[in-house]
Amino acid sequence: MSLDANDKPILFLLDREFEDGQIPGQRFFCRHSLLLEGALSSIDGLDAQLDVRRIGFARPRHEVIAEIGEKDQSLPKLVLPQGVHSDLASGAHQDRQYISGAEPILAALNGLLGIPVAHP
Repeated sequence: MSLDANDKPILFLLDREFEDGQIPGQRFFCRHSLLLEGALSSIDGLDAQLDVRRIGFARPRHEVIAEIGEKDQSLPKLVLPQGVHSDLASGAHQDRQYISGAEPILAALNGLLGIPVAHP
């Protein structure tokens, strides 16, 4: 599927490294976001087809709330353009579906953009 340049799916990822105020002195990464970071760096042209936004760990995550509301701020999240639908959607906000989790996001990107699938 070809999408207008102004209507790219939004991929929300956690920052590559972050701290959790509940566990001071320790740095973390999100394994789910890291899987998608690997896809972005390995699949030619994928990053250009998405609006990738890396978000800090702390809540509230205002940039996420602006797109899909307060209800579900867990990441990673793929927000589909208005009018684009997926059977993998985990929710919707203002007529835009979104998909939660690395594996469902990769499956949705296969259907939406034709990226390769993981070998079984």
